[in-house]
Amino acid sequence: MFGHRDGKAKENDSSRERQAMVEDQLRRRGISDPRVLEAMGKIPRHLFVPEDYRHLAYEDGPLPIGFSQTISQPFI
Repeated sequence: MFGHRDGKAKENDSSRERQAMVEDQLRRRGISDPRVLEAMGKIPRHLFVPEDYRHLAYEDGPLPIGFSQTISQPFI
């Protein structure tokens, strides 16, 4: 029972973080294409980075994804 609630809470937190990322990092920098904004607001970016870095997934900076590679910051 609690696992479902905790999962839903984390999902809601990630959704809020994505929306804040869209507003703070994209819209404010002049990105206005509604398709781009919609896609960036829907894609669960935190699922594409190692678990140790998921809390940083929506920050304005690149993150390591393994094998000496990084995922670019959202604005790129």
